[in-house]
Amino acid sequence: MAQKDLLGQDIFLLGGPGPVRRWLALSYCELTGREVDFLSLSRDTTESDLKQRREILNGGAYFVDQPPVRAAVGGRVLILEGIEKAERNVLPTLNNLLEDRSMGLEDGRFIMKASGKREGEWEGERFF
Repeated sequence: MAQKDLLGQDIFLLGGPGPVRRWLALSYCELTGREVDFLSLSRDTTESDLKQRREILNGGAYFVDQPPVRAAVGGRVLILEGIEKAERNVLPTLNNLLEDRSMGLEDGRFIMKASGKREGEWEGERFF
């Protein structure tokens, strides 16, 4: 895991059912002092679960960032659990997120991988 992290590559952990992969990823993040955002995928996961949800608060509608967006903007590690359960309709969004490091958001913002290392940008984020 340390080698992949030093090379700036994502990490994909395979294993049997159980919490071992999550525990391993969280332990590594704790050792390296990295903050974590977590998203559990299921057959019911939609594109808005990966980007933003529109919520009503005090009579107004607001877009609320979901874990992948919060991780990208904050430069944190994103742990995706149950990726094998994702439905076909969310695969293009996941592909853009994992390969291109880009995502168009419902509130008009567009996030993409930073060309330089500035705090608060996509640079430094890893996926487990």
